[in-house]
Amino acid sequence: MSDLPFPPGFLWGAATSAHQVEGGNTRNDWWRFELVPGAIRGGEKSGEACGHYARFDADFALAAADGHNAHRLSFEWSRIEPRPGQFDAAEVAHYHDVLASLKRHGLTPIVTLHHFTNPLWLADEGGWEDRRVVDRFEAFVRFCAREYGGEVDWWCTVNEPEVFAFRGWSEGVWPPRVRDDSRALTVIAHQLEAHGRAYRVLHAEDRWDADGDGAAVRAGFAKHRPQLEALRAWHPLDRLVAHFERRVFNEAVDRAPVDGVIDLSIPGATRVRRVLPELAGAFDWYGLNYYTRWMVKAFADPSHVARPGAPRNDLDWEIFPDGFEQALRAAARSGKPVLVTENGVADAHDALRPRALLDFITAMHRAIAGGVPVLGYLHWSLLDNFEWSDGFHGRFGLYGVDFTDTARPRQRRTSAEVFARIARANAVTDAARAWGSGGTAARGA
Repeated sequence: MSDLPFPPGFLWGAATSAHQVEGGNTRNDWWRFELVPGAIRGGEKSGEACGHYARFDADFALAAADGHNAHRLSFEWSRIEPRPGQFDAAEVAHYHDVLASLKRHGLTPIVTLHHFTNPLWLADEGGWEDRRVVDRFEAFVRFCAREYGGEVDWWCTVNEPEVFAFRGWSEGVWPPRVRDDSRALTVIAHQLEAHGRAYRVLHAEDRWDADGDGAAVRAGFAKHRPQLEALRAWHPLDRLVAHFERRVFNEAVDRAPVDGVIDLSIPGATRVRRVLPELAGAFDWYGLNYYTRWMVKAFADPSHVARPGAPRNDLDWEIFPDGFEQALRAAARSGKPVLVTENGVADAHDALRPRALLDFITAMHRAIAGGVPVLGYLHWSLLDNFEWSDGFHGRFGLYGVDFTDTARPRQRRTSAEVFARIARANAVTDAARAWGSGGTAARGA
């Protein structure tokens, strides 16, 4: 890295999601899905996951000791609203306790309101295919804004609408196990519309500036932005499929919150086109999730593969830091600052992650030096966790978890120390800036 420092107030932290770490989320559609034979790799179930529901304070203490100043988490909708319009007071209080713990440890909360899971009652109404879901989500967001606005300024409405839709409704490997591209496009559209509504609700209802920086709400959503390239550059079908995937997966989703136009189309599927004024300009930051580059091979199974000979993580994803810089530059074209909401490597032995972490952050630093406004970097993940249909196979944690006994101490990895050194060095730089500014002001007085 050059001597150029990271921007003042840069957020350094890690990310988690409720179902993946809490354990005991028995009221959502993923819990039910895990009971389906063959649904999860190795027949695993989330069960107690990391036991984070009980251990959150100790886990946040680990992050704070490593120099983190922020943490991304999600509220489990099915805990807070187990039945339509009925809120569980004990669970509402639990998330107040979680937020209080984050504050004690000096961690800015970045709260995601929908991270893939749905209350069972919502799934049974038709979930994100049913038009009513937009109203249901808007009501949930309004409750959260009023209930937690005094403790939260940073809100992430939905996580990866395009991944959520394609995994569940096109590839059929997540609930509800549908294979219909037209229905997948409908789900993306509903998620984007729900984001636009949620953004407006948050700005209307959350009027408390929790951290005293002059902004009561900073809202966005998290977008997964992989590089998508033709595996065989000479093959016209590979190039064509890669083009259509980039157009719907990246470009159309990028465009929607900028101009309020949802325009989703892929060959063989019913096009979805809507113009929604409430979606136009409905983001304060672009949330970037970046992991890999996929090489696209037409009419093959799997259709997305790693580049031959490239370094790969434990899920067989290519480790491609240069693509991270490209993704940051693409995100900045939205006209908004970028918050890296996820970036990481599945690496159970922590053999590749330390080097990859440095390479990813170096790529981010190049993007910043080139003019990309980056607000912060949130590593996926603080803890090994339940990685959806891959079960406990993908180990992304800075800290390892013993899933045979989640009460055992977390296992601090070398990559946690690498990240801690970067975060602490940046905190020192921020402190030096503040000291210099304060000294100048004092002399001026």
